Formats: sequence, structure tokens, C-alpha cells
Amino acid sequence: MTYTYRIVTLNINGLASDTRQLMLEQFIRKQEVDFAMLQDVTSKQHIELNGYYVIDNIGTAGRGTALLIREVLQVNRIKRIFSGRGVDVYYNNI
Repeated sequence: MTYTYRIVTLNINGLASDTRQLMLEQFIRKQEVDFAMLQDVTSKQHIELNGYYVIDNIGTAGRGTALLIREVLQVNRIKRIFSGRGVDVYYNNI
């Protein structure tokens, strides 16, 4: 059986406002995204979406990356790069 997953990568430049947070949420929901890879994250406090969980990696410079993953998809073997510029996860051995 073949599965298709919707994966996006976005540079969110810190999500500095509620409006940008809302735009991100609307985009992810409209596109039915399974995995969203986010760049230039400054704090996981600003990234909360019902139905998704967040794996963040904020580096020593205060910026980093994050993954938003649909809650029904279980990932494992989570690894974070020390600089904050990467997160590694496995899903179904991928």
C-alpha cells in the first residue's frame, strides 16, 4: 500500500505577531499538512496548533528550527543538532 504525506518547509522568521501565527495555522490546515519544517524559530511558545505537536530545536544564538507533526503520526529517534539548525526524526523507518 502506498501512502502520501504532505510535507512543507517554511522560513517563518520568528513568528513575531499573532497575525503571522494565524496565517501559518490557516495555511497548514487548508493544505492538510502532515509535516511542517520551520526555519528561524525563536521560541516554541509561539507555535501551538491543535492537532499537531511541536519538536523544536532552539540553538545557542536564540534561533533554530521546529517540526510540526500531525498528532496521529508517531515519530521516533528524535535528534537535535547543537546549533539549533536541524532536527532529525524517523517515521515508519523513513
